[in-house]
Amino acid sequence: MSHEQYMNQCFDLAKKAQGEVSPNPLVGCVIVKDDKVIATGYHKGSGLDHAELDAIKNATETLQGATLYSNLEPCCHTDKKTPPCAQRIISEGISKVVISNLDPNPKVSGSGVQLLKDAKIEVVIDILKNKGLKLNEIFFTHIVQKRPFIHIKYAQTLDGKLATTSGHSKWITSESSRTHVHENRSLYDAILIGGSTLVKDDPKLTIRLNGQESCKKRVVLLNRKLEDKNYKLFTDQYKDKTITIDHDQKLDMSQIMDTLYNEYAIKSLYIEGGSKTIGLFLEQNLFDKISVYIAPKILGLGSSVLSDKVSKMISDGLEFQDINWDVIAQDVVLTAYRKD
Repeated sequence: MSHEQYMNQCFDLAKKAQGEVSPNPLVGCVIVKDDKVIATGYHKGSGLDHAELDAIKNATETLQGATLYSNLEPCCHTDKKTPPCAQRIISEGISKVVISNLDPNPKVSGSGVQLLKDAKIEVVIDILKNKGLKLNEIFFTHIVQKRPFIHIKYAQTLDGKLATTSGHSKWITSESSRTHVHENRSLYDAILIGGSTLVKDDPKLTIRLNGQESCKKRVVLLNRKLEDKNYKLFTDQYKDKTITIDHDQKLDMSQIMDTLYNEYAIKSLYIEGGSKTIGLFLEQNLFDKISVYIAPKILGLGSSVLSDKVSKMISDGLEFQDINWDVIAQDVVLTAYRKD
């Protein structure tokens, strides 16, 4: 098998822990000897064994002379709950290490590779590099940019409406699309809405899958004082996970992101609306990814994203890249990334 095939196995292993490892990266590991996989492992959660150590513990034979594949550079620093991986790789007698991405953490950032090379271990890097970056887009964003990775999601009709003129929006899309949204919620540290959505919809913002309910942090942006706090976010069993941020419409959203990142340790954010809140992030170009669920319905008059924005030229509009289309039941889902 090729380097790429083994690296794809690492990616598949890493994905088993999606939504469970924050603030750490998703990492999978495959160890090969004499063209045979003798061990696999992955990082299962913060504070647990890193992928390389997990795989080493699962080895079925001696690792002397083996090749280790990992989608992220092995760590080498000793100030974590888990032991450093590079030193353990060296002590096991592994002769070759193949990596997709270098670790952007300044405490590693090439030091792990250098440690391996100093021990006369052959190191190969950048295997399926772009695929590795996409897998760990949350980790790379919060480490490098010091803010949460921001994913905007909304549902609309064919004519671009998020709700009727009365504010009614349940349900625009199918039950299958809503299940898909719950799956996405599980991947992020927090879900964010605005005060208008809180008042109109009284949402739970929990994750409901396979008959089970769980909850990540829930953030509400408020630009007015709430007279009534008898909403689910403040009264249910997960009320301690609700965060309110008071602001005015003129406040730079990046300041709010700094607060969420530094004071609440939120490394990834799923934005669910409504239209005004989504508009604030779009207008300030403060997002990384967007998902639009498009239902085969037409409403006519109603609310839409950036309904107050005036563009004189087509070139004034927001543009996106890395566009992907999927079909879920009768709905179409567009997923794209902010164009730099």
